[in-house]
Amino acid sequence: MVTVFLYNSHRERPGYLAGLTKVQTDFEIKFQYIDTFVKKEYNSRRNSPGGKCRRAGFTKEDYRMKKFLALSLAVLMLVSLLTACGGAASSAPASTPASGASSTAGAEDTITVLVPPVTNDYREKMTEWAAEFHEMYPNLTMEVIGTSWDDHNTKLSTMANAGEAPDIAEMSYAAIGTYVENGTALNLSEVMDPTLLADFDQNALDYMTIAGNVYGLPLYITIQALGANKDMLAAAGVDVAKVQSSGWTYEEFMAAIKAGTTKDCFGFVFANSGVTASDFLTIFGVSAGLNNAFTSDLKYAYTSTKMLDLLKAVEEMTASGYMPNYGVEASQRMVMCETGNAMIFGKAMPLFEINITKNNAALEANDGTAVENSIPVNYAFLPVPTMEGVTETCFGSVDGLVAFRNQNTSEEHTQNVMKALYFLSSGERAAYVDAATCLDGVSKTSREALATMDVGERDQGNIDCAARMITTVIAPPTGITAEQSATAQQIMDEVIVPKFQALLAGEVTAQAMYDEIVSKGTAAFGEANCDLT
Repeated sequence: MVTVFLYNSHRERPGYLAGLTKVQTDFEIKFQYIDTFVKKEYNSRRNSPGGKCRRAGFTKEDYRMKKFLALSLAVLMLVSLLTACGGAASSAPASTPASGASSTAGAEDTITVLVPPVTNDYREKMTEWAAEFHEMYPNLTMEVIGTSWDDHNTKLSTMANAGEAPDIAEMSYAAIGTYVENGTALNLSEVMDPTLLADFDQNALDYMTIAGNVYGLPLYITIQALGANKDMLAAAGVDVAKVQSSGWTYEEFMAAIKAGTTKDCFGFVFANSGVTASDFLTIFGVSAGLNNAFTSDLKYAYTSTKMLDLLKAVEEMTASGYMPNYGVEASQRMVMCETGNAMIFGKAMPLFEINITKNNAALEANDGTAVENSIPVNYAFLPVPTMEGVTETCFGSVDGLVAFRNQNTSEEHTQNVMKALYFLSSGERAAYVDAATCLDGVSKTSREALATMDVGERDQGNIDCAARMITTVIAPPTGITAEQSATAQQIMDEVIVPKFQALLAGEVTAQAMYDEIVSKGTAAFGEANCDLT
């Protein structure tokens, strides 16, 4: 007969006791329970000023109890190991639940999650999900730390630099590299069950991948393209359903904005004032064959003749009067559509359907909250026109959840974090975010959950168009260095943006602007490292 001493607190853990009963049945073991004060007193004295337990006044009797307790627990661990290895007791093979199903409880653990307000009630939802997670894993507690968009990145950086990074944080794919370089981002390719990673679309995972290793789970792909007044489009002779399902050429787009331009209405308007000029070149650039500032073989891409084709298109639109020849602030472009002063606007996202629907409701209610001088708008989400010889592509950006290394990181804690990471990034949780942002899911489980959800009164054409466009998004090439990114950004700020404003105003030609980009690009990177085709 073997006597094993256990803490009285274990009596409060039914699952734990059930396992002990099974072991006790198969082996000659007697369990005796003792108060937890011995452990608590030892720990408090161990952590007290002075560092050493003996210096804190820990008695010999305390040490004898601690030693005896440790021996007893070791015996219990040995018995458990024998059971798991096929002793007298029979058990089912262990597995990691892909869907988050509850498993045998281990040691109690807390997982911290740092989140900004992804949606208006995201913090409240995270609290609900934390409770659900605890029900699935009674030994695990999820602590949610809320931030604002203004302080989220700063707070994450500060915590990580202090060795106190949260276990999980929401962030853009573009920021992952910093935490990979300083060694705080966990390599999911090494610590997560591959079957869980397989739940996610590869094009979304690619955004979260550096040097072949996955460092985060994507929540959504934010796509940026065009929005429009559907009724105006129809009046201009545009087959909206066909454009949404199959895309359109630059020539078709030009014909549409020509037909939609009147004395009081531009056929097309884009947020192109100041730094937003880079948005225009990025969003329209992908459909001109410029998916990134660098090609797949890491050559500077904006020196390509594809950039010249794009600039000539801008020149044509402004010179013809189809687009404003002045800078338009980001806050103005959707307002111009809502007031009937623009037929098509960019940059636009599927989410804008909700904004416009709310304004339509305010107009109907006549409660004074609608945009001044606005009209009812039937919103259409549209792809960017594709230039000849280019495969249709949509500009996208990925936000997701990243796991971090901190002072508490151990193998057991890491696996607990993986459970929480997958739980928050999949199924109903991810589907909720997708529904709130009017985006399609980027995982099998999120799309399945989204299909069963009530997403409110939304245009099916917009839903289907967004889902199709997400599949055309191409992740940035891997291997771009910090120096390359910094140099490309400098050229954008000092050359491209100011020249773009001059192009809109007719003060510089497309050819002259392109020549300046080539000059600065080759000087910075060298001709061999620039795409000049």
